[in-house]
Amino acid sequence: MTMRPMARRPPPPATSDDSFGALLRGDAPGSPARRDPAATERFGWGAAVVQPPPAPAQPRAHPSAPAGHAAHPGYGGYTTAVEPIPETVIARTRPHARRLTLPVLILFATVTAFGWYGGRFAEEWQNWTALGVAIALVFFATLLPFLAWLGHRYTITTRRVIARRGLFVSQRQDVYLARVSDVRMRRTPLQAAFGSGNIRVVAGPELTVVLHDVPSARLVADLLGELTEHPTPIAPQPRGTL
Repeated sequence: MTMRPMARRPPPPATSDDSFGALLRGDAPGSPARRDPAATERFGWGAAVVQPPPAPAQPRAHPSAPAGHAAHPGYGGYTTAVEPIPETVIARTRPHARRLTLPVLILFATVTAFGWYGGRFAEEWQNWTALGVAIALVFFATLLPFLAWLGHRYTITTRRVIARRGLFVSQRQDVYLARVSDVRMRRTPLQAAFGSGNIRVVAGPELTVVLHDVPSARLVADLLGELTEHPTPIAPQPRGTL
């Protein structure tokens, strides 16, 4: 039995379309040069295509936040729509103007007396003395009490009670309603006749503010009692307010 030698298959002719050549030319699918035709060859290979880094994800605002309100990056990309309630002035008042009755009477009496007797004395120095006495009475008995009354100011807001005293040298006391433990009202028979009274706002053993001779004292005391039961949360205030 004779065996015939197997015919050898001729090798495929070398073409320029082999995979290695295609890779060099950038014709192979997936090659960098094929992805970017404008890339230049470097060291015999296609230049690497540098992709830009992805943009960082922007934090998302809470769905209930107002339009245009940016999310805070320190709270997991969410923000809150709860804003602090602004402080609102409820009432401004001063002590009852009844205390100006005597200064006004002294003013009228001084002006009337000086208009009648001024300039009628025989001596010139007596006339000047009468003028000096009239000016002193008006200054000390009328003007100073009026300035003292004008310098007493009481302000009630949704967060605190502010008592100011003094016109040129001002003294101020602030009491936050959230810290008030007691509100008391006391009045004399004369104050009761005019509807005024003294209101003591107690915020601790060492902090007490007294609103002296406040008009409509009962209404102010009821208002402070209601605000004390439902105080507005304390928030830091910027300088220059109230």
